[in-house]
Amino acid sequence: MEKEKLNLSQGDGEIPPMRLGEVGTTGLSHRDGYVEEEIRSELKWPHVVNTYKTMYHDPMIYAGINLIEMMISKVKWDVKPPENATEAQLEKCAFIKQCQNDMELSWEEFIKEVLSYLLYGFCVMEKVYRRRTPSKGSKYSDNLIGWRKLAIRSQDTIEKWGWSKDGRELTHVYQDLSRIEQDGRFDFFFNSPDKEPKGLKIKRNKFMLFRYNAKRGNPLGCSPLKACYIPYKFKTIIEESEAIGITRDLTGMPVLGLHPKYMSPDATDADKAIYEYYKKVINNISNNEQSGLIYPLMYNEQGKKIIEFDLMSVQGGKQYDTDKIIKRFDDKMLTALFADILKLGQDSHGSFSLAGAKTNIVAMNIEARLKEIADVLNNDLIPQTYKQNGWEDTEFCKFVYEDLDEEDLDEFSKMVQRIGSIGYLPKNKDIVSQIIKRSGFEGYKDILSMSDEEFEKQFPEATSRSGDGMKTAGEGISDKPSGSDSSTSNTENS
Repeated sequence: MEKEKLNLSQGDGEIPPMRLGEVGTTGLSHRDGYVEEEIRSELKWPHVVNTYKTMYHDPMIYAGINLIEMMISKVKWDVKPPENATEAQLEKCAFIKQCQNDMELSWEEFIKEVLSYLLYGFCVMEKVYRRRTPSKGSKYSDNLIGWRKLAIRSQDTIEKWGWSKDGRELTHVYQDLSRIEQDGRFDFFFNSPDKEPKGLKIKRNKFMLFRYNAKRGNPLGCSPLKACYIPYKFKTIIEESEAIGITRDLTGMPVLGLHPKYMSPDATDADKAIYEYYKKVINNISNNEQSGLIYPLMYNEQGKKIIEFDLMSVQGGKQYDTDKIIKRFDDKMLTALFADILKLGQDSHGSFSLAGAKTNIVAMNIEARLKEIADVLNNDLIPQTYKQNGWEDTEFCKFVYEDLDEEDLDEFSKMVQRIGSIGYLPKNKDIVSQIIKRSGFEGYKDILSMSDEEFEKQFPEATSRSGDGMKTAGEGISDKPSGSDSSTSNTENS
């Protein structure tokens, strides 16, 4: 289908001088392939990989990330042709659908790999093509260029990035397999002709880059865990302090009394060694690395012990409600992940209306993630696949995803009844087939193929008078229903 041509030409007015090309830059700070946008060292790449891995073990973060993953994983994907598609465009749309189901890994596995960007903020997926022949592992034999696999390049192995000389365009990424433990499986990497001092170079047109809330062209995106870091850090400190406090309340704090001569600055080397020995003993007992202590029973001239060991119990109660503080940090982390709906029902407050509002927010967040994934597929993978096959189309088919929310049949049925009862819902084959489809019943396609006579036999006139009360004054129903009114038993009509 040709694009609409506009009947426009350049006017006769004076054209002001202005440079049409790009002058400025996004201002993304990067040096020697590393993005320098983060102030905290523990959140800088590549050190942040271990930070995020550690944070992922927190139950609240794990639950929040997995909630989003599970909801996105169940969404079904389809390929939609351009509007008013020609026969050739429909054929190419069918081709992309075939490619989707002709990979070494399933489409569902591919989506799950992409969702690793929920943890790290970005995901690199290399595009691996092949000729569609059985000898190459394809189900088809048309010799066209299809997809062998869309393979993840683990964030653990991403070393740095490459930009054009003017710093505006991302040109490649470096993958360094020496950063992970291996047993010879990656020897090919170190002998590869593409191996460079900075890593294995993957050009930009060879990979798709999925990013979470990307800004200013940052290839690292912005991981949602970055907003969770501060509450996670303080929560961890408080939990550790709480555990130590419990230990002190149960067993007491180890206290060891020594003669001052062992701690004197003028102590002999032998006395200093004794002092260091007992310091080590105290640390081992505190860390539960030593179950007991044997020490010499010595007394001074006054008959008091020179060395005395005891467990001092803690007097009094806690000044702070640590459980409440920890819950506050949990709430902050779940809020940052748009997953605070997980807290509903665990506290004493909340309502159905609040649950509905939070569910809508979660759905909006997931919708944004689905759009991020679809944009990369539609603006990168599909156009490049067309070009690999020599197709010079300017309009492409595109990946679309189904609605995330399941149909609320109760609300849907009320809507159909209320609109239909006042005559605002036409009873034709298109409308009825849509109602049957959205209700979850099979056979909605059969409705469209029926003749008008067959359709009328299937759907006789309704006997309900539930909409009569909505008519204008003087035309309403009486105060007593007739015997033929089948709506009287429906409480929704009241």
